[in-house]
Amino acid sequence: MRKRKTWLISLVVLVLIAGVGYVAYARFFPSASVAEEPPEPTLETATVTRGDIVITADGSGELVPATELELTFRTSGVLADVLVAVGDQVQEGDVLARLETDKLERAVAEADVELELARLELADVQEGPSDAELADAQATLRDAQVELALAQAAYQSTFDSNLDAIVDSRKADYDWAVSYYQKQKSKYEDGHLSQADHDWAMAAMIEAEGRWQAAINQTLAEEVQAANRVAQARNTVYQAQEALELLESEPLTDTLTQAMLAVDEALLAREEALADLEAAQLTAPFDGVVMDVVSTAGVVMGVAATSGEQVGTSTPIVTLADLQEPLLQFWVEETDMGSVVVGNLVNVVFEALPDEPFTGEIIRVDPVLVTVDGTSAVQAWASLDLSAQEVNLFSGMTAEVEVIAAEARGALLVPVEALRGASPGQYTVFVVTPEGELEMRAVVVGLMDPVNAEVLDGLELGDVVSIGEAQ
Repeated sequence: MRKRKTWLISLVVLVLIAGVGYVAYARFFPSASVAEEPPEPTLETATVTRGDIVITADGSGELVPATELELTFRTSGVLADVLVAVGDQVQEGDVLARLETDKLERAVAEADVELELARLELADVQEGPSDAELADAQATLRDAQVELALAQAAYQSTFDSNLDAIVDSRKADYDWAVSYYQKQKSKYEDGHLSQADHDWAMAAMIEAEGRWQAAINQTLAEEVQAANRVAQARNTVYQAQEALELLESEPLTDTLTQAMLAVDEALLAREEALADLEAAQLTAPFDGVVMDVVSTAGVVMGVAATSGEQVGTSTPIVTLADLQEPLLQFWVEETDMGSVVVGNLVNVVFEALPDEPFTGEIIRVDPVLVTVDGTSAVQAWASLDLSAQEVNLFSGMTAEVEVIAAEARGALLVPVEALRGASPGQYTVFVVTPEGELEMRAVVVGLMDPVNAEVLDGLELGDVVSIGEAQ
């Protein structure tokens, strides 16, 4: 009995311990007694706001002059003086350098003289001859006529001169010498005459022929000389008659035209001489800054080039740049070429002026890609707005450039995450209604950056849109 009672007591104690353990477990670990359930999904939303959206592309560049020219003389010569140095500010028309002008001034003086002579000649042609000129022309004609008469008389006298008798006499001597030689030759051939006598007879015949021919030549020469004198006298009379008739008549059109052309040519020569003298001064074609002063040896100098050097029309003397309205030459990567368009605005910060931002506008985009630091890039040019700036800018200053490809100010904005693509270029959003329900709505989207999109139609300010479930 005692053993059975002890066993029962032990069983009751075990039951009590098990009950207490279960209560403690149920109180402190209630989830262990119930099956786990998934949590309710949380919906993330955003409100349509109003703000700005700007599409940009970054690049780098440097400041360059709007205009930069190497100035040369328009005529060659010896350099007399250079009046500027590097860094000088000059105005349009300022004299920068001069050539020696002694020869050029003499050329102008000679051209003045030639012009005056041509004008006097034209005046003479237009006014006609004076009485003295007519009298001289008439006297010249009379003298020429007298000379013609004398020449004709002299020519006629050649036919009555004693030269003809001399010719006849020389002809008779020659005929006798021929007859005598024939006789002596016959004797020589028959052996009745010596060789010496034969040769003497032949020489006498030849000598007689020479004297006869000389007499003929002298007679002909006298006739030719007299005939030439007559021809020359006739030509002199003709010229004197022409000169007199020209003086007595109105000025010929050709003569007047030639005189007028001579004046025009003299005027042109004088203008060219003056132009050369003017070209001996090198003047500034625009307001600018002297960038370089170069000697004929091609050495850039901080002061004026050496005087006394020979310079030509291809020798650069001064390099002048316009820095009043400089340009920004800049580059952006090839992937951003769609943002670089003529007319787009740019924001510029120069490395030397980090606290002085500038604005500008793209004025040119080169059609060929260039290589910058081993990367293909688009090269463009922008003008800068310097109206509100009071700082000095230097050519070659480097800058960081931000190209404004597109912008919308005060636009309705919605997060890009809220957009759902319906079809290419078409978007929808889920609008959360006041009742907490989702309403799908088509929207028209404008500009878009990585965060926000511009809503042109379909939403209103304050609309709440779904951007998806929270993760």
